[in-house]
Amino acid sequence: MTVGLVIFAATYVLIAVQRLPFVHLNRPAASLLGAVAMVVCGVLSLPDAYAAIDLDVLVFLLGVMLIVGYLEVGKFFEWAAEWVLRRARTPERLLLGVVVGGGLLSALFVNDTVCLVVTPVLLAALGPLRVRPTPYLLGLAMGANVGSVLSITGNPQNMLVGIWSGATFGGFLMRMLPVGVGGLAITYGCLRWAYRDELREPFRERLETVPVALDRPLVMKGLALFGVAVIAWLAGGSLPLVAITAGAAMVAVAQRDPAYAINRVEWSLLLFFGSLFVVMRGFERAVADPWIHAHGLGVAWGSDWNLATTLSAVMVVLSNLVSNVPAVMLWRSVIPDLPRADFVWRLVAMSSTFAGNLLLIGSMASLIVAEKAEARGVRIGFAEYARVGVPVTLLTLAWGIATIVLSAG
Repeated sequence: MTVGLVIFAATYVLIAVQRLPFVHLNRPAASLLGAVAMVVCGVLSLPDAYAAIDLDVLVFLLGVMLIVGYLEVGKFFEWAAEWVLRRARTPERLLLGVVVGGGLLSALFVNDTVCLVVTPVLLAALGPLRVRPTPYLLGLAMGANVGSVLSITGNPQNMLVGIWSGATFGGFLMRMLPVGVGGLAITYGCLRWAYRDELREPFRERLETVPVALDRPLVMKGLALFGVAVIAWLAGGSLPLVAITAGAAMVAVAQRDPAYAINRVEWSLLLFFGSLFVVMRGFERAVADPWIHAHGLGVAWGSDWNLATTLSAVMVVLSNLVSNVPAVMLWRSVIPDLPRADFVWRLVAMSSTFAGNLLLIGSMASLIVAEKAEARGVRIGFAEYARVGVPVTLLTLAWGIATIVLSAG
């Protein structure tokens, strides 16, 4: 019992801290070390470790990433960003377009990818205007985080929740639609208020963008296959089976070297997920089954409002401490035994997603925007991010809690 608890705690500390004086690890590497330690130290046998890996989740992720990879190769996301920018004639409209456009793209095609591709396009368009790009960069990061709550394909933690809860693609989308739309409106309102003085100044020059060389045949194939996948999901098709079928079909019909798309698959994220499954199984086996069930079931006491508020507060802390994916994994063995598991899963999906906007380190999407911007000479300060991120998080969480609780009643 003690060994499993120590390995689990050490793994989560390394995931949270990542850099210590004597070791430099990222999250996938830290989770891999924890998974190997669980087996080497005898907490799990090797067959048990293999069995702990949820292949449905990994296959679903891989299938979605393959299609997104081909869309990225075809420059679909740059084209979509350029389309939004060309129609933004004022600072307020540009901010609105970035928040809503980034949110809607993220709802379907994973928020991290959207931020990775769109940030350089946004900075290139703003450069000649000699305006401070920070409000729009924050709009992209926060809009992508909030918008990703809309669908199962929006972010990795939603994928976990979708598969573990047994939710259908359409059911998840319909329940989260008011949560996401209201969240995007709140995000835009907070950013517009925080930067109201800067946004009052009209652009001195017309916003120009560099035309994107869209690979139209490739993009049309990718969007068509993704559309077929969505239809299949809406019809009740298996999330992982439909995803990997669409991904494999994309490889077959793309008529492009698959290496370019396969290289864009986030293999480190798949390693992170697979390793964490093993770490969590070791923790459950050695320590948690009786303990975590007893304490976890206590979260369900009280009214829906008390449950929603308490759970959301816990998820905000955990998501900003160890990241949202490990935070969600902690609940895997607890929620299925709760009386209203589907209600709790929706709260977990909402709160772990909206919590990513609290601090600059709260989500990978925000870090991607900050790193891409800093590489081009634009620094997003921790304090400036928090000045907007804290109210955005608190207000969107309040909206999410109210929407989910009232719709459940």
